[in-house]
Amino acid sequence: MSSIEISSLLKPIKGSVNVPGSKSFTNRALIISVLAKGKSRLVNFSKSDDSKILISALKKLGIKIISKNNILIVNGNGGNSLKNNIKLNIGKAGTAMRFLTSLCTLVPGKIILDGDKQMRKRPIGELVNSLRQIGASIKYLNKNGFPPLEISGNNIMGGLIKIKGDVSSQFITSLLLIAPLLKNGMKINIIGNEVSKSYTKMTLQTQKFFGVKVKQVKGSYLIRNKQHYKSHNFIIESDISSATYFWGIAAITGSRITVNNIYPKSVQGDILFLNILRKMGCIITINSKLKNVEVKGPKILKPVKANLSLLPDSAQTLSVISAFANGRSTLSGLFTLKIKETNRLLALKNELYKMGITSKIGKDFIQIEGGKPNGAQINTYSDHRMAMSFAIAGTKIPGIVIENPEVVSKSFPNFWESLSKLGIKYKLR
Repeated sequence: MSSIEISSLLKPIKGSVNVPGSKSFTNRALIISVLAKGKSRLVNFSKSDDSKILISALKKLGIKIISKNNILIVNGNGGNSLKNNIKLNIGKAGTAMRFLTSLCTLVPGKIILDGDKQMRKRPIGELVNSLRQIGASIKYLNKNGFPPLEISGNNIMGGLIKIKGDVSSQFITSLLLIAPLLKNGMKINIIGNEVSKSYTKMTLQTQKFFGVKVKQVKGSYLIRNKQHYKSHNFIIESDISSATYFWGIAAITGSRITVNNIYPKSVQGDILFLNILRKMGCIITINSKLKNVEVKGPKILKPVKANLSLLPDSAQTLSVISAFANGRSTLSGLFTLKIKETNRLLALKNELYKMGITSKIGKDFIQIEGGKPNGAQINTYSDHRMAMSFAIAGTKIPGIVIENPEVVSKSFPNFWESLSKLGIKYKLR
């Protein structure tokens, strides 16, 4: 597909939709299941490109993984007998790159970790420096601080790690995931403020489910030795960042849209998106028994000030919604957006401008002057969230064309089909 043009809704709609299993929970559970002994079953796992790439890499490392219907069966080996002297290319999958970097330090022999051109521009130096502090042998094969990496696995013992907290929560998660297997355990001291803490909470919750406890002291994480992951059946929550696109459609069109299989008390940071929509005038109905959440959009959408440090993946969604609110919206806490699939702050500014919406960006914020957007051809920058976020606008105004719509497969392969099931029409161009 070269592009998709979305047909704007003639009137508000009412409907319900299912979204994929959480990519974040799936990828954490995959690594942990490998490090456990025995069979783990991951129910409602993510079918995203990122998860598929991680599964493929783990298979190349010698892990037997079988997919049956909506269940992933992982035959863990406690991190032992993984294959070495191989090259793993993980394309655009940032989570896979970060998590595998730590995992591969446990494997005797050499492993080369590489990705596509964009991945080679995404920094990984802070994670590499952290692993080197406990004896890991990692070389940069091209540019210092960036993939590709040559990892010479050895018997790292663990110990104290100091890491900057304001770069990426995935670095901290990557370390946490391997910590129980190290003879001396691990203590992680966070330097400065820790960003995206909600994602670290997801890691800790998954570790606890598989039998490992992490002690949190202000500014540090302590993982004692002699702990072991235990194989388990793990039911994966639906991905709330994927749900935000549909709630966003409800917000700007006055529709009533329900997303199923949502845990109201989820540790996923994107659950806070509902509080922000409520401030913008939306009516939120939570059905705890049926585990679904309905959003009804208001007649007049209010601008908002919101700190998104716990839900950075919702920033693009909320930016597009804010374009339809009369007045200035300020979204902050977005320091990490510059090192994602693209510089998301700059990409947002560029594409909103095409729609007649002015914005100002800073180190960690975007300020949007909402009003009456117009149609435009949207460059997605090979970023799945750019495609899905700006698709929201097409349900309200005509003329929104999304370039390279297939990029949604990175996290939500059935996104366009899900729109169609709600009665939202589009055509290929």
